[in-house]
Amino acid sequence: MLIAHLSDTHLMTPDTADDNQPAAQARVENLSAAVARVNALSPAVDAVIFTGDMAQHRAPEEYALAREILSALTAPLYVIPGNRDCRATLRRNFAADGYMSGEGDAPILYAIDDYPVRLIGFDSQSGFERKGDVDAAKMQWLDATLAQAPNTPSAVLMHHPPIPVYTSDYPWQWQREEAGNELASLFAAHPQVTRIFSGHSHRAYQDKLGDILVSTVPSIAVDLRLGDFEPQAETHPIFQVHRFDSDNGFTSETIIADNAAINNAA
Repeated sequence: MLIAHLSDTHLMTPDTADDNQPAAQARVENLSAAVARVNALSPAVDAVIFTGDMAQHRAPEEYALAREILSALTAPLYVIPGNRDCRATLRRNFAADGYMSGEGDAPILYAIDDYPVRLIGFDSQSGFERKGDVDAAKMQWLDATLAQAPNTPSAVLMHHPPIPVYTSDYPWQWQREEAGNELASLFAAHPQVTRIFSGHSHRAYQDKLGDILVSTVPSIAVDLRLGDFEPQAETHPIFQVHRFDSDNGFTSETIIADNAAINNAA
């Protein structure tokens, strides 16, 4: 199974960007290039995951723009909200894809059982705070959902990485210190969880939560991306492709969405 992992586009429109028009245009171009590069991959990916912060200002027109660009993907798309996102507006634009449960501003939680790896969408948003959080209801849902398929390899998608990102000036991005321990204890009871995919940090990072590897992907928005990159990647969006096989689990590759690569793969 092949999964393309995108995150943190922070899209703006001309009406929402105010005096930041160059960044708004660049972010549209960044996402468009990433979508084209995903579509050009050979072999083709089976699914695309998007781990939050799709919009910059929660404006309906920003989500409509995202939907317009992302609709060009040739593989199924699964999204979860980030701290910047409006759940209700995200739902209105993507609920037609059929995998989102709940209504309005309720947490976006889902399980996808169509692949060799079960994809668990887990909403780590905490209202209007930048940092993430979990509550009893979300934890009960996650525990029950994982218990439904104890023998199926599973990957959890959540915006906030449930680990400290030590290359950041603000390593811990959860409201409560206990949240990491709560999640680690829950996942320890479900050893079929083999990977956690996150965004939020705008950089590539990985570490373990218990026995589970957690990885973050750089922001598609190049102007917000953090970390050091090779010269050929400095001006191009970057995403990751995760390959799963039953013998080796997940292996990951970083992909540069540059025009030459898109043209060569087409």
